Amino acid sequence: MNNDNKYNEYDNTSSSNMYYQYNNTLNSMQAKKKNSSVKRTMIIAVVLCSVFSLILGLTGGFVASRYYLQTADITDIAGNSETPSLEAETVETSDNTDSIYTTSDIGKSYDTVADIYAATVDAVVGIEVEMEVTSGWSTYTSTASGSGVIISSDGYIVTNNHVINGASSIVVYLNNGESYTAELVGLDVQLDIALLKIKATGLSFMEIGDSDTVVVGDLVLVIGNPLGYLNESLTVGYISGLEREITLENEAMVLLQTDASVNPGNSGGALINTKGELIGIINAKSYGEEIEGIGFAIPINDVKDILDDIVAYGYVKGRPYLGVSLGDITADQISWYNMMYDMELTDAGTYIGVVGEGSAAETAGLKAWDRVVSFNGTEVTGGAQLKSLVDECEVGQSVEIVIVRAGTTMTLSIIMGEEIPDTAD
Repeated sequence: MNNDNKYNEYDNTSSSNMYYQYNNTLNSMQAKKKNSSVKRTMIIAVVLCSVFSLILGLTGGFVASRYYLQTADITDIAGNSETPSLEAETVETSDNTDSIYTTSDIGKSYDTVADIYAATVDAVVGIEVEMEVTSGWSTYTSTASGSGVIISSDGYIVTNNHVINGASSIVVYLNNGESYTAELVGLDVQLDIALLKIKATGLSFMEIGDSDTVVVGDLVLVIGNPLGYLNESLTVGYISGLEREITLENEAMVLLQTDASVNPGNSGGALINTKGELIGIINAKSYGEEIEGIGFAIPINDVKDILDDIVAYGYVKGRPYLGVSLGDITADQISWYNMMYDMELTDAGTYIGVVGEGSAAETAGLKAWDRVVSFNGTEVTGGAQLKSLVDECEVGQSVEIVIVRAGTTMTLSIIMGEEIPDTAD
């Protein structure tokens, strides 16, 4: 029954109504088809935009990563995240118009030790000296060698005083095979520094660093001329100690300690940081059958402080000077000295050796074999300590020195002189 009614309802519809129904249905279908087409177009557009954005993002990320690798911090060869770039990059240096050396505000950055070596080795030179030696009735020429560091493009070279001390001629050998006769500009015996000059221009030179910023554990390079013929030799190590108080030939010095290998001939060579900067001048090694890996360098900041005086005057102005050589005699050595020098020494202590002609010591009346008991109110316990007491004085200062001469205790007054090396103008 119900089905018949539905049929009848359809069958009773007029043709006009059927046309309108069909037309509406057709329009509806066309509208749906059109909407569907628009949706597909929009979907395709969205997909294409997404793909394009993805490609653009990947490309941008790649470019950004490449830029990051060239500009972001990386871990340098010393293990510190301070290196600003992958390539060695020169930065603006400070304006040292009145100094012979150049300092860097930041320094350069390097990937490897090999890069640092390549950038600095040409600033390290070999030094050979000749000196006249008198032995008994004969005089002969002796040779010695060491190292030096070029600190200016026009040929100023820093080395140790003990490398060139007593030299009648000084020859500097560059790494390119050229050699030059060097002039001694001046020196500082106390700091064991000498400044040389060769007639050359356009030389590779080393920038000066800041030794006050050095810490134990810093990676360092040593470049020099060990044994006198192994030129351009490199050793690598770490700073193993700061402010080491070392006595060399009665000169108390405060030095940097390194475990980088140091050998005879390295004296005057370079101690270099990872920025390729000069932070010290090698000057000593501890010797002994069981001693290895202990070398010392003069902090470069101490050297900087005296260079201008050396250039201007040939020496460091204002250094107090007593004018004597000193020697410490132990109780076990007294009998030997008495026998060898026909003396009557009774007590161990610090004795005066040679008294310089015209020195403050000679003017005050000091003589060889005087035993020094106290200086300026302080008990003397050794030659190095006495030298330190002298260094604390000022030129022109009046001090008292207590000595024992042939068993008699005497107090003398000394007006401190100024240390002027024989090489000074």
